Amino acid sequence: MSKSIDQSLVVRQSNDLITSSYYLSVAEMRLVWHLVSLIKPDDENFTEYEFSAAELGKMMGDESLTYAEAEAITMRLWRREIHIEQGSWKGAFRWVINAKRNADSGLIKVALDPTLKPLLLNLREWTQARLELLCSLSSRYAVRIYLWACKVRNQSERTWEISIEELRARLEIPAEEYVRFANLNSRVLREPINEINTHTDLRLTYQILRRGHSPYAVRFTIIEGERTSTGNGELIRAKITKRSKQKARTFKRDKTSQLHLLPEPKEISDEERVATLEQLRRVKQEIYTSKSSAN
Repeated sequence: MSKSIDQSLVVRQSNDLITSSYYLSVAEMRLVWHLVSLIKPDDENFTEYEFSAAELGKMMGDESLTYAEAEAITMRLWRREIHIEQGSWKGAFRWVINAKRNADSGLIKVALDPTLKPLLLNLREWTQARLELLCSLSSRYAVRIYLWACKVRNQSERTWEISIEELRARLEIPAEEYVRFANLNSRVLREPINEINTHTDLRLTYQILRRGHSPYAVRFTIIEGERTSTGNGELIRAKITKRSKQKARTFKRDKTSQLHLLPEPKEISDEERVATLEQLRRVKQEIYTSKSSAN
């Protein structure tokens, strides 16, 4: 994550936008989220912003960004759509209304599409995330899952489920991509969650829900714990191991503290020791005799 990104900037958006369906590359996401982070609470309209390639690169954590690369990113973003369902209505929106470029000055102008105003301005229900954390993620799937987690992080039930079909639809994964579930599990779930757990302020785990042997949904859960880079389930096991070790230390300490409750060893005389040994010898002899008689 680039240290040049202002740590005070937050990305605030409606929950409908969080759960909408769209495809953006990581670079396109970083540009969108930076534009959104510049919105002020009392804004009534979107502002058209002017950037150089160097400024765009600094915003997105890539200070080596060239003008040609910045131009390509903004043009691709201008063509991208968002698909949102609101009740019985299904809508398609664009992220930006324009993407102006000036090769002579090396400047780029871009503005969010006004049709997004209900999703970004004067919000009643919204989700927010720190821009620097969003820009720390290098997987587009990690960014989306992290935003879904931010949506439920302050709820009493910090877990949510999504069907495999809906997961693919929200992320706009083509039908021919990740046909084998093992590949989807690795690239869309395990690796992105591993990245979230390593680079952000949230710790996630997930469970594949199955009917028989067929996966049909995913259950995500926000968990408490220290940072981990091991991915699904490992944080829970580490937490359990840590708790078990603490209990073992407590048990050992408690047992040691109770040694004073044991009776003091009794001193015995030589005569008593000889008598005890003789008694044991007679018992062994009786056992041997009884076994011989039985045979």
